[in-house]
Amino acid sequence: MTHRRRRIVRALLTWTLALGLGTSATAAVHAGALRTGESPSTVRAAAADADCSGSVSVYGALADGRLTYSQIDPSTGNRLKTHIGPDLGFEPRALATLNFNTVLATDASGTLYRIDVKTNNLSLALMSAPTPIGTGWTHDKLVHDGHGHLYGTAGGVLLQYLVSQPKPAGSQHIGQRREIGGGFVLKALTSTGDDRLLANAADGRLLEYRIDDAGDWTGRQLVASGWSGFDKLVSPGGGLYYGVTSAGGMYWYQDLDPDDGSGSDIVYHTDDPVDPSGWTQTLLSAEPETADCVGRQYAYVLPRSAVPRSELDDPHHDYAAIDIQVPIGTPVYAVTRGTVGHIDGGFGNGVTLTDAGGVTYIYGHLDSRAVGAGTTVTPGQYLGESGNTGQSTGPHLHFEIRVGGVKHCPQRLLLALYDNTTPPAPSSLPTTGCSY
Repeated sequence: MTHRRRRIVRALLTWTLALGLGTSATAAVHAGALRTGESPSTVRAAAADADCSGSVSVYGALADGRLTYSQIDPSTGNRLKTHIGPDLGFEPRALATLNFNTVLATDASGTLYRIDVKTNNLSLALMSAPTPIGTGWTHDKLVHDGHGHLYGTAGGVLLQYLVSQPKPAGSQHIGQRREIGGGFVLKALTSTGDDRLLANAADGRLLEYRIDDAGDWTGRQLVASGWSGFDKLVSPGGGLYYGVTSAGGMYWYQDLDPDDGSGSDIVYHTDDPVDPSGWTQTLLSAEPETADCVGRQYAYVLPRSAVPRSELDDPHHDYAAIDIQVPIGTPVYAVTRGTVGHIDGGFGNGVTLTDAGGVTYIYGHLDSRAVGAGTTVTPGQYLGESGNTGQSTGPHLHFEIRVGGVKHCPQRLLLALYDNTTPPAPSSLPTTGCSY
C-alpha cells in the first residue's frame, strides 16, 4: 500500500470514528450510481491530481444542530481534518459561509443568525452563541459568492442581497433585496465565484447561472445528465466542485476552464473520492474563492494501481512504443488535450489523440472506445477500456507517440507522469533504444 493510500485509510478511519455516523456503502457503489443515465462518453475519470493551491474549507450542520468544519486538500482531494463544534441551539435550515470565521444560518421559523467562529484549527469553537440578526428568512438555500452578494431561493424564486460588512449586524448590513427570477427549483446550489452559481436539478442536469449588474441572468447546461445523485454541492472556486450523495459519499471534480460555459472539460475523480461515506451533515457550505487551479497539460494514461512503475520502462518488441500488460476493462485516459481519431486494423479498437502541435498519441487494442472521432478531450479524460482486439497476443495497452510521423519512445514520458514530475517534450524523446 502506498504512503498516500495509507494516509487516506487513516483519514477514513478517523472520519468514521469522529462522527460515528458513517455508512457501509463503498466508493464503487457510489461511482456506479452517479453514472446512471450517462453514456460512456460522458463518464470521465482523473488519473492524476489537480494543479491547485489554496484551501478548501467546508462548514456543515448535523441533524442535531452541531456545527462541523472540514478542510480538504484542493490538489489531491484528501480530507485533511474534520472538527465537530458545539450545538447551535437550533437545527439550521440554510447555511452560507461569508468568510473563514463568519457563517450565516437560518432556522425553521425564518430567523437569520450570524455564527462567529473562534477557531477551526485544532478544534471548532465559537466566540459566543449564534446572534439573531433578522427574521423572515424562509429560504431553503443560501450561498455567498465571496464578493458581497448573498443568494437564496424560496419557493423557486432566486433572490440576491448585498452584504456590506464581514460580520453583518442586521438589515443595515444585508439589504438591497432583488428578485432575480422564478423557476429555480434546484436540488442543490453553490457559488463558484463573483455572481456565479452552480446547481443540479432532479433530472441530473448540472447547471450554471451568471447574474449581471442589472440583475439579469443567463443559464447554461454544463452536463446533460448524471448529477442527480448529489444532495449537496459546494465549491471553493478555482473550478473545483464537490458533491455529496444521499449515502454520505463526497466526490470531487475539476472544471479545467470554468469560464467557458461548458462541462465537457470537467475531470471526474469518481475513482478517488474525498470520502466514500461519512458526510452525514444536513447542510454544507464552502468558504468562497479560497482555491485556485490551473489546467493540467498532461495526465497519466492508466489508473496508478494498474501496473507497478517498473513496467513503464519496458521495451517494445518491434519499434518505438510500449506494450503495458493490463487486464481487459482497465480504464485508459487522455494523456493531453487533443482531438480524437479512430484507428482500426492491427490496432483493433484504436484511438488516436492529436494535440495542437500535431503530436499524435496512439492507444491500441482497446476493448471499447468511449469517445467519438472528432471529439476534443482534456488531460485525464476517460477514453475507453483496454482490451485484446486487433493484432494482439494478449490483453494489453499499446501506447506510442508520433511527432511528424516519426515514432518516439514513450517510456520516459510515462515515468514522469507516473511520478507527477514535469514530462519531457515529446520531440525530445528518443526514436530508438526502446525496442528489442
